[in-house]
Amino acid sequence: MNGGVPRRGLPPRGSLPLALLATLMATLRAMRLAALWAARLAALLASLLAILASSLPVRCRLRFLARSVAPLAVMAALSACSLIPQQTPAPIVEHSFVPSPSEAESADAEEPSSAVVAVEPASEVKAPRPQKPKRRIVKPKPREPVVTPPPEEPPPPPPPQIISTRILQHDQLHGLLDSEVQRPDGKVIGRAVDVYVDTAAKPKMMLVNLSGFLGVGDRKVIFPWTAFRFSPASKTAPITLNLPQPAAGKSRPADPAPKPQPVKDLPPNLTQLVDSTVVQPSGARIGRVVDVLIDSQAQPQALVVDLSSSLAGDKRHVAANWADLHIVSRNKTPTLQMDFTDAQLKASPTYGSDQPIKIVSPVVPAPAPAAAASPAAVSSGAVAAGPVASGSAASGARPSR
Repeated sequence: MNGGVPRRGLPPRGSLPLALLATLMATLRAMRLAALWAARLAALLASLLAILASSLPVRCRLRFLARSVAPLAVMAALSACSLIPQQTPAPIVEHSFVPSPSEAESADAEEPSSAVVAVEPASEVKAPRPQKPKRRIVKPKPREPVVTPPPEEPPPPPPPQIISTRILQHDQLHGLLDSEVQRPDGKVIGRAVDVYVDTAAKPKMMLVNLSGFLGVGDRKVIFPWTAFRFSPASKTAPITLNLPQPAAGKSRPADPAPKPQPVKDLPPNLTQLVDSTVVQPSGARIGRVVDVLIDSQAQPQALVVDLSSSLAGDKRHVAANWADLHIVSRNKTPTLQMDFTDAQLKASPTYGSDQPIKIVSPVVPAPAPAAAASPAAVSSGAVAAGPVASGSAASGARPSR
């Protein structure tokens, strides 16, 4: 059946053209074979007739040929059909035809319903049952013992601050050592060499090297500190000697001009700064003063201290805050003292002429809070107070008797 509608006694609709084509081809083969044998037989008869005609008279020969040649010509014409080119027959392929519902109904209507043939029911192909997915059995893992992590230790407190710094620029401060000193008219008269302070670390005198002619006749003199004006950002000489100007309508100034004094007239209570040694409160050496930084208000702001222990070693300079300078007496000699420890000096930034000025001050650690009175001390005080109280009670009881 091949899935089509069966037709009683007839081939299926799809195979009918192929059967007719096969029958036609078989017929053509038979006709060709017959034509071949007919041509051969006609040739044989023609030869026999020629032999017989040669023995007859001329009149009889024409009649004989007319009667016998016509059938032979017809047979020769029929035999010439074999000369027609034949096409290659198409291969016969079985083909199943599934008619549409409308064609099946029309085919059933055309066929006579003479005999009722029971149509075998098509075997129903049972669809395979969907297999149930296998459930994956997950075995519970054994519980791992809960490990309590140790409590995290609090981060250590930051180290206490041991120094404090303040930053200034070079146009705000200027070094005193070897700075040019000029008059108000701009003429340079010498260079600053040193500064002298009293016991309260206040500047009182400045040592100036007055220049002679071509270096000949130089002499060192001292001037009062108040006789100078400082200009750190000036492109010319940063120190100017203030000369009093005469008042309006007067030819001479009211105050006399400051006069240089020889170094031998220096008061004995003043202390030299440059090249002096600075020590710690314990007496340990800190370093040597190499310069003093002055602002525009003629106030010293820092001491530049060389911390190197020898001249051959690497030099490291530190700008120490001026307010931390103390003048103390050691062995009846005024000494420069600053409250720096070794750790503070090691943590101090280096002073450089090409870097911003970082002025360093030591930070005094805060005192520890006062501890509460111990219970032993309280109990001992209570015990000590007990006999006194009992004695007073006893003394008070005697008069009552």
